[in-house]
Amino acid sequence: MAPPTEEGDIVAFELWRLPVNFFSLEQSAQYEAIAKVTKKPEKITKPRVPCPMTFGDEALAVLYFMLVLGVPLLIPVVTCGMLATRPALLRWWLPTLGFLAFHPIPKYRPWYRRNRIGVILAKYFTITLLMDRNDPNCQRAGTPAVEENPVGTPVVTLACPHGVLNWGAITWVFFSRWIVGLEQYTAGANVITRVPGLRYAAASLWAIPADRGSLKRSLQEEPRILDKKGQRFSTAVPRRGGKVGIVPDGIAGIFKSTPGKDVLFLGKKRGLMRICLEEGATIFGGWFNGTSEMFYIVTDPFGIMEAISRKLKVSIFLFFGRWGSPVPRRVAVTMWARKKESRPPW
Repeated sequence: MAPPTEEGDIVAFELWRLPVNFFSLEQSAQYEAIAKVTKKPEKITKPRVPCPMTFGDEALAVLYFMLVLGVPLLIPVVTCGMLATRPALLRWWLPTLGFLAFHPIPKYRPWYRRNRIGVILAKYFTITLLMDRNDPNCQRAGTPAVEENPVGTPVVTLACPHGVLNWGAITWVFFSRWIVGLEQYTAGANVITRVPGLRYAAASLWAIPADRGSLKRSLQEEPRILDKKGQRFSTAVPRRGGKVGIVPDGIAGIFKSTPGKDVLFLGKKRGLMRICLEEGATIFGGWFNGTSEMFYIVTDPFGIMEAISRKLKVSIFLFFGRWGSPVPRRVAVTMWARKKESRPPW
């Protein structure tokens, strides 16, 4: 995917400059804050570096990563340790894991995307979004006008590359409402909604299964824009329906991720594109530069872990980031997007 050129009306949304209390502001103040961090992009001669953070904000980010990524890695270690040394403890440990995996998490709650961790993630990864306002779908991006005229549906946003986790794309779901006027479901492996720790991050993604039926239902769903009285919902109320995000390279993309290289792995299956054609969906391809730099992935040289993961449709691998821990390295992430309209062949 080619980066934006000077031929378009490119704007940069420097989300990392937003105030930490962004989501608690009134709607008008939120759009004023977005306007203050919107600028024309400048050419740079060196890679972008992470922005400064307060000790408190960075500590909160580290605790969040340890919860959603550290807990899943810790579970097999603790389980094996108990099995080898004190198996009697398993009678308490296994029910605890069952509770952590299956306790109810209500779906699509506003708080999941209206809390300060969204802004802290934007600062941690110094998120900057690049969009072309010459594109009719993006002319009103980041302005109050997007409330009246959100991006047309159905729409599919592709987040590339996968990496261990595409934290740029995860951060994007917190701000999609103010940039394109709608919020998205995120299609992926259903198992992530049952992994202790990781399932709390999945709650913010509004995760749905990546199967044909779920994708079509989500794309066909009319966005919830007006209340029963015909008044537009404010930004305090999520607008969902007709918009789905997905990482196209899936499990294979995890194992191809290497720091220093930007790699997108696409297999031979074309089911997603077939669905987009059937639904007449607009496709936005988003590339999150910096994703591959967040973690180092430990795999076997024979590709056994990748083969098993693809067979089971569950990724089995080890990774480490900052300080040799599950905390991702601080890198500056830049996203740019390109649009492709799909139309049925009839």
